[in-house]
Amino acid sequence: MMNNINIVIPVKDPENAKERLASILSREQRRALALTLIEQTLSFFKAFCPPANVLVVTDSRRVAGRAREEGYAVLLEYEAEGETAAVKKATSWSLENGYSSQLVIPGDMAELSTEDMRLLLSQNRPDPSVILCPATDDDGTNAILATPPNALTWRFGSMSFHDYIKQAETRCIPCSILRLESMVLDLDTPDDIRLFLENGTNTALKQLFEKWNILQNL
Repeated sequence: MMNNINIVIPVKDPENAKERLASILSREQRRALALTLIEQTLSFFKAFCPPANVLVVTDSRRVAGRAREEGYAVLLEYEAEGETAAVKKATSWSLENGYSSQLVIPGDMAELSTEDMRLLLSQNRPDPSVILCPATDDDGTNAILATPPNALTWRFGSMSFHDYIKQAETRCIPCSILRLESMVLDLDTPDDIRLFLENGTNTALKQLFEKWNILQNL
């Protein structure tokens, strides 16, 4: 059933990414972190078995080029309009290309797991339905699997998790909550990095933070 799911990865231009980390990282470090995270996400899905259908939506020509090198479909935005607008465009693309379901997942997850991803993608997906993977604090949503792709009105940012649940209830759409350890943490704030350093296992990413002596700023 993988052929029926389009995986959408919205990616902000690394030159302007991770602004909420400005108190502990320089602009160059924030750019390097954003590039490291998207690179590991692209590599994750490249190695994923069975192969995944992936669409990258970005306003970065550099990221678009890397995604194409990996064989992924790309929607290049000529100006940044925000994550919600990017995913709306991706949803239209998914529907136009015949996908019955759409998974939206950030390009900046700290450490994705093959086991968790397989579990998510193997879930029963009646039409319509939605599966939500909440962020650490149950405020944001780090993965959303919607059947059909436009089952819900896309919305990102603070309180999005609760908004999606309310939408599903209002529209009488079956909604499942799946808490997956590898999908609770993206790296947007100093608290996110602190949690990762305490509990994460991504050695390469930890070495990057050690190189920057980031603990001194937390």
